Amino acid sequence: MNLIRREVLNGLFVLVISTLLSAAIAAFGIKFNLQVWLLIVIGVAVAVSGYVMFEIALGAITSGEDREKEWLKRVGTPARLEFNTDVESTRSLVAVGEAVKAMSPGSDYTTMYYFGSEGGKQTREQLSPKEARERLLRSTLELVRRGTIREYKRIICFDNGVLANDHELKSGILRVGEGSGTIDREMGDHCRLMMETKGCSLYVAPAVVRSSVHLYGVDKVSITIETFDQGAGSRRIAGLMIFSDPPNGEIIEQFRQIERETERRMVAVHKIRFPEDAEPKASLAIR
Repeated sequence: MNLIRREVLNGLFVLVISTLLSAAIAAFGIKFNLQVWLLIVIGVAVAVSGYVMFEIALGAITSGEDREKEWLKRVGTPARLEFNTDVESTRSLVAVGEAVKAMSPGSDYTTMYYFGSEGGKQTREQLSPKEARERLLRSTLELVRRGTIREYKRIICFDNGVLANDHELKSGILRVGEGSGTIDREMGDHCRLMMETKGCSLYVAPAVVRSSVHLYGVDKVSITIETFDQGAGSRRIAGLMIFSDPPNGEIIEQFRQIERETERRMVAVHKIRFPEDAEPKASLAIR
C-alpha cells in the first residue's frame, strides 16, 4: 500500500477515537458514571480492534505482494509476442526500445540485422514508420555515449549468395542504395554515426537466420517475425518474439550459438559508400 495512503488511514483511526472521547465527555460531563464510561471503553475497544484488523489485513496483502515478486523472480518472465496490428504499427520497435532501455548499466547490446535480396529498397518497404525507427536508433547511440551500453555491436547480415558475389561487401565496404547487397539511407546514416562513436562496432556477415536478432545483455533476446508478400515480392516485419532468462535460458543460449557462428564469418566495416559519393572517400576507422 502507498505510504501516504496508509498514514491517512492511521490518522482516521486516531480521529475516530479522539472524537468518540470528546463527544462522550461533552454529552455526559466529566463526572464519573459507570454506564457512560463503559460505553466509552467499548467504543475505544471497537476502534482499536478495527485498527488491529486493518494492520493484520495490510500485512497479509504486503506478504502476498512479496510472495508474488519472489515467485516472478524465481520463475522468470514468460516469452511474449509483440505483434504489429498493421503496416504502420510500431509495437515491435517500441518493444526493442524498451528492452534496450531496461538493460543493466555496463551491458552489451548486439543486433544481427538481416537484409533481404532487394537490399535497401526492400527494407524501407518492410519496416515500421521511418520516424519510429530513427528514434530507436538515435536513443541507442545516446545510451552508448552515456555509458549505459558498454558495447554496441551491429552485424549487417546478407544472404550467403549475395555476400559471396559482392567483392566490396567481402572487403568491408557497405553501400547505400536499392539493389542487392545494399542498405537503406536511414541505416547508412546510423552506421556512419556508429563508426564515429566510441563503444560501437560494425560488421557484415552471411545470415545464419533470415530474421533480425537482438541480444540485450546476458538475459534477454528477441527475434523478428516476418511475412512475405508473394504478389509484391517483399517482406514485412509482422512482430517480435522476446525471450528472458529465466525461464528461457536454453533458448537464449541457442541464440548465443547463432551469434558465435555469425561472428566466425563476419568482416569489419571500414567504409560506407553513399550514392552521391562521386569518388571513394577515405576510410573511417572504428574508434
